[in-house]
Amino acid sequence: MRRHLALALSVCVVGVLSACAPTFNWRELPIGSTALTALFPCKPQTVTRTVPIANQAHELAMRSCDAAGVTFAVAHAVLSDPAQAPSVLSAWRASALAGVGADAVSVSSQPPQGLPALPQLQVLRAARAGGDVQALSLLGVWFAKDSDVFAVFMMAPAIPADVAESFFAGLRLR
Repeated sequence: MRRHLALALSVCVVGVLSACAPTFNWRELPIGSTALTALFPCKPQTVTRTVPIANQAHELAMRSCDAAGVTFAVAHAVLSDPAQAPSVLSAWRASALAGVGADAVSVSSQPPQGLPALPQLQVLRAARAGGDVQALSLLGVWFAKDSDVFAVFMMAPAIPADVAESFFAGLRLR
């Protein structure tokens, strides 16, 4: 009887503790061997692929995860010539925009709330209305540090402002 009571109590304790698990479990992680660290609200997976950007093949590493219906991602590539950064960043941002199929677009250098100053910053806010496909919002920043180029973005049907602020404020260049 005591064993059954102990087992039942253990199951209840695990159930209560898992119910209290936070939606966002923030953790700071390095982005490869670059000077960038990012704050993720979930444990990201890393995928590396060769992709065409600005008519050149680049090896792109992306760390991403999903929490509360929001995708959080940080992508990185190394350029052979740092002078290519502005054209690569613009082409990369345009490619992301084409992938979203946005109805509304805003491109600026005005950073999201909480974002630290970043070199060669390009900001994209895009939205696709519902209709035949699911509504989607994208908030992203593209920037360069020496020969490293980065894309940091969030995608969801709606992006919560407080979560975006935490995510972008967690970017650190050392």
